[in-house]
Amino acid sequence: MESVEDLIEALDRMKTYDLGQPYWWGMPVHPADPPFQFYLYRYHEHTKKLFENVAPGFADSISLLVTSMHAGTHFDTPIHMSRNLKVLGEDITQYQQDKGYTNLPEKLKSVDMVEPLFLRAVLLDIPTLFNQDVLPERYEIKREDLENAFMKEGVTIRKGDAILIRTGYSRYFRTDIDKYLHSFAGIGAEAARWIAERKPKLFGIDNLAAGVPKPFEVHNILLSDNGIFMMKSLNLEELARDRKYVSLLVVLPLKIVGGEASLVRPAAIA
Repeated sequence: MESVEDLIEALDRMKTYDLGQPYWWGMPVHPADPPFQFYLYRYHEHTKKLFENVAPGFADSISLLVTSMHAGTHFDTPIHMSRNLKVLGEDITQYQQDKGYTNLPEKLKSVDMVEPLFLRAVLLDIPTLFNQDVLPERYEIKREDLENAFMKEGVTIRKGDAILIRTGYSRYFRTDIDKYLHSFAGIGAEAARWIAERKPKLFGIDNLAAGVPKPFEVHNILLSDNGIFMMKSLNLEELARDRKYVSLLVVLPLKIVGGEASLVRPAAIA
Protein backbone atom coordinates (compact mmCIF):
# COMPACT_ATOMS: atom_id res chain seq x y z
CA MET A 1 0.00 0.00 0.00
CA GLU A 2 1.39 3.37 -1.01
CA SER A 3 -1.37 5.64 0.27
CA VAL A 4 -4.51 5.87 2.35
CA GLU A 5 -6.50 5.84 -0.91
CA ASP A 6 -4.94 2.49 -1.87
CA LEU A 7 -5.90 1.08 1.51
CA ILE A 8 -9.49 2.34 1.20
CA GLU A 9 -9.80 0.80 -2.28
CA ALA A 10 -8.51 -2.53 -0.97
CA LEU A 11 -10.95 -2.49 1.95
CA ASP A 12 -13.82 -1.66 -0.41
CA ARG A 13 -13.16 -4.97 -2.18
CA MET A 14 -13.40 -6.91 1.08
CA LYS A 15 -16.24 -7.84 3.43
CA THR A 16 -16.64 -6.67 7.02
CA TYR A 17 -17.78 -9.26 9.57
CA ASP A 18 -19.46 -8.12 12.79
CA LEU A 19 -18.12 -10.43 15.50
CA GLY A 20 -20.08 -8.90 18.38
CA GLN A 21 -23.23 -10.16 20.08
CA PRO A 22 -26.12 -7.84 21.07
CA TYR A 23 -26.76 -6.62 24.63
CA TRP A 24 -30.25 -6.61 26.19
CA TRP A 25 -32.21 -7.07 29.42
CA GLY A 26 -32.15 -10.79 30.23
CA MET A 27 -29.15 -11.62 28.06
CA PRO A 28 -26.91 -14.56 29.11
CA VAL A 29 -24.41 -13.44 31.76
CA HIS A 30 -22.19 -15.61 33.93
CA PRO A 31 -24.24 -16.63 37.00
CA ALA A 32 -21.64 -15.11 39.36
CA ASP A 33 -21.76 -11.70 37.61
CA PRO A 34 -24.31 -8.90 37.99
CA PRO A 35 -26.98 -8.80 35.26
CA PHE A 36 -26.83 -6.47 32.28
CA GLN A 37 -29.26 -3.59 32.89
CA PHE A 38 -30.14 -0.87 30.42
CA TYR A 39 -32.52 1.98 31.32
CA LEU A 40 -34.02 4.78 29.30
CA TYR A 41 -33.31 7.38 31.97
CA ARG A 42 -34.88 10.43 30.25
CA TYR A 43 -37.91 10.46 27.93
CA HIS A 44 -38.64 13.02 25.20
CA GLU A 45 -41.93 14.13 26.69
CA HIS A 46 -40.19 14.84 30.01
CA THR A 47 -37.25 16.80 28.64
CA LYS A 48 -39.39 18.94 26.32
CA LYS A 49 -40.55 20.83 29.39
CA LEU A 50 -37.03 20.94 30.84
CA PHE A 51 -35.69 22.78 27.79
CA GLU A 52 -38.72 24.90 26.87
CA ASN A 53 -37.09 28.17 27.98
CA VAL A 54 -33.77 27.43 26.29
CA ALA A 55 -34.87 25.76 23.06
CA PRO A 56 -38.65 25.67 22.57
CA GLY A 57 -39.77 22.41 20.96
CA PHE A 58 -36.49 20.62 21.70
CA ALA A 59 -36.43 17.31 23.58
CA ASP A 60 -34.03 14.40 24.03
CA SER A 61 -33.64 11.00 25.61
CA ILE A 62 -30.70 9.62 27.60
CA SER A 63 -30.00 6.05 28.61
CA LEU A 64 -28.18 4.56 31.59
CA LEU A 65 -26.15 1.34 31.63
CA VAL A 66 -25.40 -0.85 34.68
CA THR A 67 -23.29 -3.90 33.93
CA SER A 68 -20.11 -5.78 34.59
CA MET A 69 -17.50 -5.47 31.85
CA HIS A 70 -17.81 -9.24 31.27
CA ALA A 71 -21.33 -9.31 29.85
CA GLY A 72 -21.68 -10.54 26.28
CA THR A 73 -18.86 -9.86 23.82
CA HIS A 74 -16.02 -8.46 25.90
CA PHE A 75 -12.27 -7.98 26.06
CA ASP A 76 -10.18 -9.14 29.05
CA THR A 77 -6.76 -7.86 30.02
CA PRO A 78 -4.43 -10.16 32.01
CA ILE A 79 -5.25 -8.42 35.31
CA HIS A 80 -8.78 -9.88 35.14
CA MET A 81 -7.50 -13.17 36.60
CA SER A 82 -4.60 -14.16 38.86
CA ARG A 83 -2.81 -17.32 39.90
CA ASN A 84 -1.94 -17.28 43.60
CA LEU A 85 -2.66 -13.52 43.48
CA LYS A 86 0.01 -13.02 40.80
CA VAL A 87 -0.20 -11.92 37.17
CA LEU A 88 2.96 -12.39 35.09
CA GLY A 89 4.83 -12.86 38.36
CA GLU A 90 3.56 -9.60 39.92
CA ASP A 91 1.52 -9.41 43.12
CA ILE A 92 -1.67 -7.90 41.71
CA THR A 93 -3.15 -6.95 45.09
CA GLN A 94 -0.86 -3.95 45.55
CA TYR A 95 -2.41 -2.17 42.55
CA GLN A 96 -6.11 -2.60 43.42
CA GLN A 97 -8.51 0.00 44.76
CA ASP A 98 -12.26 0.57 44.59
CA LYS A 99 -12.01 2.95 41.62
CA GLY A 100 -9.82 0.60 39.60
CA TYR A 101 -6.18 -0.35 39.20
CA THR A 102 -3.47 2.26 39.69
CA ASN A 103 0.32 2.47 39.22
CA LEU A 104 0.45 -0.73 37.20
CA PRO A 105 3.79 -1.72 35.70
CA GLU A 106 3.95 -1.56 31.90
CA LYS A 107 3.42 -5.30 31.42
CA LEU A 108 0.18 -5.24 33.45
CA LYS A 109 -2.03 -3.02 31.33
CA SER A 110 -5.43 -1.83 32.49
CA VAL A 111 -7.87 -1.59 29.60
CA ASP A 112 -7.32 2.14 29.07
CA MET A 113 -3.64 1.39 28.41
CA VAL A 114 -4.45 -1.01 25.55
CA GLU A 115 -3.94 0.60 22.17
CA PRO A 116 -6.47 0.11 19.34
CA LEU A 117 -5.77 -3.35 17.94
CA PHE A 118 -5.44 -4.13 14.22
CA LEU A 119 -4.29 -7.73 14.14
CA ARG A 120 -3.86 -10.53 11.65
CA ALA A 121 -6.38 -13.11 12.87
CA VAL A 122 -6.44 -16.86 12.25
CA LEU A 123 -9.74 -18.72 12.65
CA LEU A 124 -9.62 -22.38 13.69
CA ASP A 125 -13.04 -23.87 12.90
CA ILE A 126 -13.22 -26.97 15.10
CA PRO A 127 -16.75 -28.26 14.28
CA THR A 128 -15.95 -28.29 10.55
CA LEU A 129 -12.93 -30.44 11.32
CA PHE A 130 -15.37 -33.16 12.40
CA ASN A 131 -17.93 -32.41 9.64
CA GLN A 132 -20.25 -30.98 12.28
CA ASP A 133 -22.08 -27.68 12.56
CA VAL A 134 -21.60 -27.40 16.32
CA LEU A 135 -19.46 -29.36 18.77
CA PRO A 136 -21.08 -31.81 21.25
CA GLU A 137 -22.10 -30.42 24.63
CA ARG A 138 -19.18 -29.90 27.04
CA TYR A 139 -16.70 -31.11 24.43
CA GLU A 140 -13.09 -30.43 25.41
CA ILE A 141 -11.09 -29.14 22.44
CA LYS A 142 -7.72 -30.84 22.60
CA ARG A 143 -4.24 -29.89 21.42
CA GLU A 144 -4.51 -32.33 18.50
CA ASP A 145 -7.83 -30.79 17.43
CA LEU A 146 -6.14 -27.40 17.06
CA GLU A 147 -3.19 -28.93 15.23
CA ASN A 148 -5.49 -30.81 12.84
CA ALA A 149 -7.61 -27.73 12.12
CA PHE A 150 -4.44 -25.72 11.58
CA MET A 151 -3.16 -28.29 9.06
CA LYS A 152 -6.53 -28.74 7.30
CA GLU A 153 -6.99 -25.02 6.77
CA GLY A 154 -3.43 -24.53 5.55
CA VAL A 155 -2.91 -21.41 7.63
CA THR A 156 0.14 -20.05 9.42
CA ILE A 157 0.18 -18.47 12.87
CA ARG A 158 2.69 -15.72 13.58
CA LYS A 159 3.80 -14.21 16.86
CA GLY A 160 1.47 -11.33 17.70
CA ASP A 161 -1.51 -12.66 15.73
CA ALA A 162 -5.00 -13.21 17.08
CA ILE A 163 -6.20 -16.81 17.31
CA LEU A 164 -9.98 -17.26 17.07
CA ILE A 165 -11.64 -20.58 17.98
CA ARG A 166 -15.10 -21.51 16.74
CA THR A 167 -17.18 -24.05 18.69
CA GLY A 168 -20.54 -23.25 17.08
CA TYR A 169 -22.17 -22.22 20.38
CA SER A 170 -22.68 -18.58 19.44
CA ARG A 171 -25.96 -19.64 17.77
CA TYR A 172 -27.46 -20.25 21.23
CA PHE A 173 -26.65 -16.79 22.59
CA ARG A 174 -30.10 -15.49 21.63
CA THR A 175 -32.05 -18.71 21.14
CA ASP A 176 -31.22 -20.97 24.12
CA ILE A 177 -29.69 -19.06 27.02
CA ASP A 178 -29.54 -22.08 29.36
CA LYS A 179 -27.62 -24.10 26.77
CA TYR A 180 -25.29 -21.20 26.07
CA LEU A 181 -24.54 -20.73 29.77
CA HIS A 182 -24.12 -24.36 30.80
CA SER A 183 -23.60 -26.74 27.85
CA PHE A 184 -20.92 -25.04 25.76
CA ALA A 185 -17.84 -26.70 24.31
CA GLY A 186 -14.45 -25.09 24.91
CA ILE A 187 -10.70 -25.51 24.97
CA GLY A 188 -8.88 -27.72 27.47
CA ALA A 189 -5.73 -26.81 29.37
CA GLU A 190 -3.41 -28.51 26.88
CA ALA A 191 -5.10 -26.68 24.01
CA ALA A 192 -4.60 -23.42 25.92
CA ARG A 193 -0.90 -24.23 26.25
CA TRP A 194 -0.74 -24.94 22.49
CA ILE A 195 -2.17 -21.47 21.89
CA ALA A 196 0.22 -19.83 24.36
CA GLU A 197 3.21 -21.52 22.70
CA ARG A 198 2.40 -19.62 19.50
CA LYS A 199 2.61 -16.29 21.37
CA PRO A 200 -0.51 -14.59 20.01
CA LYS A 201 -1.40 -11.12 21.21
CA LEU A 202 -5.06 -12.07 21.55
CA PHE A 203 -7.19 -15.19 21.87
CA GLY A 204 -10.90 -15.19 21.07
CA ILE A 205 -13.69 -17.75 21.30
CA ASP A 206 -17.45 -17.91 20.68
CA ASN A 207 -18.54 -19.17 24.12
CA LEU A 208 -18.99 -17.65 27.57
CA ALA A 209 -16.11 -19.01 29.63
CA ALA A 210 -13.49 -20.26 27.12
CA GLY A 211 -12.49 -23.50 28.85
CA VAL A 212 -13.89 -27.01 29.33
CA PRO A 213 -13.81 -28.68 31.81
CA LYS A 214 -11.66 -26.18 33.76
CA PRO A 215 -12.38 -22.62 32.58
CA PHE A 216 -10.35 -20.97 35.34
CA GLU A 217 -7.21 -22.94 34.50
CA VAL A 218 -7.57 -21.92 30.85
CA HIS A 219 -7.85 -18.28 31.91
CA ASN A 220 -4.82 -18.61 34.18
CA ILE A 221 -2.71 -20.13 31.40
CA LEU A 222 -3.58 -17.45 28.86
CA LEU A 223 -4.06 -14.35 31.02
CA SER A 224 -2.13 -14.79 34.28
CA ASP A 225 0.83 -16.85 33.02
CA ASN A 226 1.29 -15.54 29.47
CA GLY A 227 -0.33 -12.08 29.34
CA ILE A 228 -2.48 -12.85 26.28
CA PHE A 229 -5.56 -10.67 25.79
CA MET A 230 -8.86 -12.56 25.57
CA MET A 231 -12.24 -11.99 23.92
CA LYS A 232 -15.27 -14.13 24.65
CA SER A 233 -18.85 -14.48 23.41
CA LEU A 234 -17.82 -13.75 19.83
CA ASN A 235 -20.02 -14.51 16.84
CA LEU A 236 -17.82 -16.38 14.36
CA GLU A 237 -20.55 -18.05 12.29
CA GLU A 238 -20.44 -15.86 9.20
CA LEU A 239 -16.65 -15.75 9.13
CA ALA A 240 -16.56 -19.55 9.26
CA ARG A 241 -19.35 -19.97 6.72
CA ASP A 242 -17.34 -17.92 4.21
CA ARG A 243 -14.17 -19.89 5.11
CA LYS A 244 -12.26 -16.71 5.89
CA TYR A 245 -9.56 -18.37 7.95
CA VAL A 246 -7.28 -15.32 7.83
CA SER A 247 -8.62 -11.81 8.35
CA LEU A 248 -7.81 -8.38 9.69
CA LEU A 249 -9.25 -8.14 13.20
CA VAL A 250 -10.17 -4.70 14.55
CA VAL A 251 -10.70 -4.35 18.32
CA LEU A 252 -11.23 -1.00 20.06
CA PRO A 253 -11.60 -1.47 23.84
CA LEU A 254 -13.17 1.40 25.76
CA LYS A 255 -10.65 3.55 27.63
CA ILE A 256 -11.95 2.77 31.12
CA VAL A 257 -9.27 4.09 33.44
CA GLY A 258 -8.04 1.36 35.76
CA GLY A 259 -10.41 -1.22 34.26
CA GLU A 260 -9.65 -4.90 33.83
CA ALA A 261 -11.98 -5.40 30.86
CA SER A 262 -14.29 -3.72 28.39
CA LEU A 263 -17.46 -4.40 26.48
CA VAL A 264 -16.42 -4.43 22.83
CA ARG A 265 -17.76 -4.80 19.29
CA PRO A 266 -14.95 -6.32 17.23
CA ALA A 267 -14.95 -6.65 13.45
CA ALA A 268 -13.01 -8.78 10.97
CA ILE A 269 -12.20 -7.71 7.41
CA ALA A 270 -11.46 -10.34 4.78
